Amino acid sequence: MKKRLVLSLFILMALGMVACSNDSTVKTSQAEIEKLQAEIAQLKNTNKELEASLVKEKQKNETNAQIYQIRDIVDLQTREMFRAMMKGETEKVKQFISREAAVEGKQFVYKANNEVISIPFVTEGSTFRQRSFDIYKDGRFITNYEVWINDETYSGTLELMFTKEDNKWKLSSMQGDR
Repeated sequence: MKKRLVLSLFILMALGMVACSNDSTVKTSQAEIEKLQAEIAQLKNTNKELEASLVKEKQKNETNAQIYQIRDIVDLQTREMFRAMMKGETEKVKQFISREAAVEGKQFVYKANNEVISIPFVTEGSTFRQRSFDIYKDGRFITNYEVWINDETYSGTLELMFTKEDNKWKLSSMQGDR
């Protein structure tokens, strides 16, 4: 009987320890679960922020790709227009000119601030190096070219503004260094 009593006491003590142990484990597990849930919520927020940032970067990349595509188109036609100017081919030059501007003799003519501005055609031996370009929210595409005479004498810069007409980029103004 003594053995049974000792055995019974031992079993009761073991059960008590297990019960206390389970209670503490449940409390620890609950705290761990809450901590992990908070981390998950934080990671979800970070993920949303990263996704929004990725969308913005993709939009920037698409915009830059469009600008570079326009730059290539405008650069090719500008060089063709400059060659036509140097050869005095006014009819060919007119193909690149906006309705807002005109060709008169061997001059490019446009209005700015109610003033008529005439720019003589570029001359033989001129070399052009595009230095900058950008598109503006109002749809204007502006590019700047350095002008060199016979590849050795710097002659200044030309700022050319293009507008889109009938799905083509057309020269609407040109101005040199002032």
